[in-house]
Amino acid sequence: MLTAVPDLAAAPEGVIGIELTQFALGETLGGWAIIALAFIIFLLAFSSVIGNYYYGEASIEFISTSPRVLFGYRVVVLLSVAVGSVLTADVIWNFADAAMGIMALTNLVAVALLSGLVFRLIRDYRDQRRTGKDPVFTRDRLPGVKGIAVWEDHLSVTGVLDLPASRS
Repeated sequence: MLTAVPDLAAAPEGVIGIELTQFALGETLGGWAIIALAFIIFLLAFSSVIGNYYYGEASIEFISTSPRVLFGYRVVVLLSVAVGSVLTADVIWNFADAAMGIMALTNLVAVALLSGLVFRLIRDYRDQRRTGKDPVFTRDRLPGVKGIAVWEDHLSVTGVLDLPASRS
């Protein structure tokens, strides 16, 4: 990318953001690089939308089993993609920054609400270590916790362990 430095220095006035990257690549590698960059950005954006949609849908399904809630989420996603495709990059980045701030606050609240459970899990982990066990979390170790769909027993967590005989 050292060859891009002179091109960036010679960039037209007011060229910033992705246009600057396209200009530098086009000047350095030729016109094909602009097409390749557009294709790469499309793939990254598309995979980001699909991945984040899936994360959101999985979270919605965890929170609610109502088909209406899931349908509402899908409508919001489609509207967001449609509106986001016509807005300026500045508006999108500002919205993304605000959304990240809201998510950070939401996560801090969730962490605070889950801290009691986390401390119980840490205590259970330390108790198992103190007794010389390899710590394993199973749902029977915390009977007050509801909604655990996995970790049924020690074998389902660890599987069959075929350990070699220890050398003396």
